Amino acid sequence: MKKRLLNYISKLTNAVNRIDEDQLNQLYVQFKEKLFDMKDIHILGNGGSSANAHHVVGDYIKTFALYKTNLKISCLSDNSCYVTAAANDLDYSEVYELLVGTRITPGDLLLIMSGSGNSMNLTKAALAAKRKGVKIASITGYSGGEIARLSDISIHVPIDDMEMAEDAQIIVMHCIKQRLCEMLEGKNGELLSATKYNKRVHEGLVA
Repeated sequence: MKKRLLNYISKLTNAVNRIDEDQLNQLYVQFKEKLFDMKDIHILGNGGSSANAHHVVGDYIKTFALYKTNLKISCLSDNSCYVTAAANDLDYSEVYELLVGTRITPGDLLLIMSGSGNSMNLTKAALAAKRKGVKIASITGYSGGEIARLSDISIHVPIDDMEMAEDAQIIVMHCIKQRLCEMLEGKNGELLSATKYNKRVHEGLVA
């Protein structure tokens, strides 16, 4: 089993090594700008990508609140009442497109996370965002699909494996968060004290 794990890590590492560094830097700059311009970041995804978006949003909200910084970030699949109502009244392929021009407006950043890059609801949202002049970023696997083609910033991880494509989404977003934290530490000083966190992580105590 350990050999299988090491092979998994090696394959994922090889794919991550092929990410375009310029595109990665552009995504970081977009997040950095949103820390200060008070415009919104919206993350879209389906299935595991939606779960990753949910995690990233919660992680970023807490972390940057501890830095006394208001990052306006949301996962638009978090409200199951909205998603199921819109899917029931319209079609599941339109649940995200409907929000472009209403919740998602020019000046915002739309980040789409997708394994295949070809999900219909994400593609429709990207097309609508293009028409409205909303900047689109994406993190995709496989060939990148239509989503990568439509994106202004495309983080493409060339891996034909859905689990690894989803792993890569988290790797990219955690990397960007750490770089943002380093920037804020240099600008604003230390992170606001999180006593319980320090006890659990650094002191090895139950807290």
